[in-house]
Amino acid sequence: MSDSEKNVNEPPHFTYIWTIENMSLPCYVRSPPFTVKEMEMTKWSIVVVHENLEFLELYIQRQDEGPNSIEIKYELSFLDIDGLPLIKKVNINKFDNSSCFILDKFVNTEVFLRRRAEFLPKDALTIRCRMWRTGTEISHPDLCFARTRLRPDRHFFVWAIREFSTLQREQEKKIILNTTSTGELTFNLFLTENDGEEYVNISTRISNDEDSDYYTVKICLLDFEGKVVHSKEDSLYFWKDSEFHNFFKKGRLMDDKKSLLPNDVLSLRCEVETNAKPVWSVIENYRYFNSMSLGIITTDAGEILRWEQDETSNVASSFTKAIKSLLEEGTLSDVSLRAGSQSFPAHKCILSARSPVFKAMFGGDMKEKTSKCVEIPDLDEDTLSKLLSYIYADTVGELQWRGAVDLYRAADKYELLDLKRRCSTFLKSDLSVSSVCAVLGVADLHHDRELREAGQDFVMGQGAEFFTSDTWRSFKEENSKLAWEIMERIVCSMKNHH
Repeated sequence: MSDSEKNVNEPPHFTYIWTIENMSLPCYVRSPPFTVKEMEMTKWSIVVVHENLEFLELYIQRQDEGPNSIEIKYELSFLDIDGLPLIKKVNINKFDNSSCFILDKFVNTEVFLRRRAEFLPKDALTIRCRMWRTGTEISHPDLCFARTRLRPDRHFFVWAIREFSTLQREQEKKIILNTTSTGELTFNLFLTENDGEEYVNISTRISNDEDSDYYTVKICLLDFEGKVVHSKEDSLYFWKDSEFHNFFKKGRLMDDKKSLLPNDVLSLRCEVETNAKPVWSVIENYRYFNSMSLGIITTDAGEILRWEQDETSNVASSFTKAIKSLLEEGTLSDVSLRAGSQSFPAHKCILSARSPVFKAMFGGDMKEKTSKCVEIPDLDEDTLSKLLSYIYADTVGELQWRGAVDLYRAADKYELLDLKRRCSTFLKSDLSVSSVCAVLGVADLHHDRELREAGQDFVMGQGAEFFTSDTWRSFKEENSKLAWEIMERIVCSMKNHH
């Protein structure tokens, strides 16, 4: 573990949670700026960008006239729908007044899109930034929520090129699309020769180089019924031109005039989409003075807001507290679960309601049905404590890597699928060179395809030196079949990319 990753489970001095609605790729999105009062009123922003087509990247930037230099430890992560980190990275940097640091190759694009349902529930990406000022204790941690809503700019039109058969190589057909976001977008159609064949070519050019960063153009060849016969798509930066080289053979068009050139008209459907831009981007709630139960939030301007909880929320919270108190106080306990040297008073009805395994244990003909004390030999005390905390209160507290592995195994054994998913999410977010092989072994043993794929993706992103390390060598000896499957996947991936 690197120095920057140590003590990352200490409460952060500042937490910024930013949700981007209608998120799509490619993208360049900057967060609403936020001020960290306990860090000398420094002002910051986060940027998520998809410039490198293989990876999404995250930037953190300081943008104020405060102290000349401030050293910050920060953690950036993508959160799932439950607020658990899907992937996270930690770093320490000294920030000058306007310095910017990048966590490059934050997540592989292929992985991001394959796990879209996890990363983009309801097309929303949630990013969390946690910050610690090194060498400093802060008594009042702050929390800030922000939201950005994006809206892509899309344009569609059909371009009818009349008297197509008379078009000569030195001629061009041109059409101009005027939009508010791109300015003038010019389409040029012309003929070229390649290996004795004449081809239709189409190029596009943007006349506006303002704040739009990307655009996607898709050209579709339509037949006489308006059906798409052939299409090509290109995504580019605004400072580059796009060309659909050798889009379609002219000979094929001439051979099938009835279908493709009715009345000597070539019909192309052109689709243009610019990168999504913010409709609005705001700080929603800024800074919690106390816990949520006090119901008071203050904005950056000092305005007091009242946190309104509905009746259902209050009832659920009250019920959870009541059930949790049964565990903590041991009230009306009818069974004791024992791990190691510690016993935990529990309730058969609650255990049975939450876990099919406990239900079978206490409701069937097993000896545990009448037992007052049940040994749990394959769990340690800490893991059993966390398991019961989840069963009674739906919480597990802060997880460490080893504890998450043990709790994952326990969740699988007792068929607590939501807890298993939470542990899996934590393990996927906390992958490292030292832990990935153990995670792969656990995933394979418990037939967890998503966790295994996350581990394989991490391995694929490592350099060649990883496969000569003692860690990989030991893993190959203990899991030879799995190691070969991973290597085969890497080889296939390399072939596909070439």
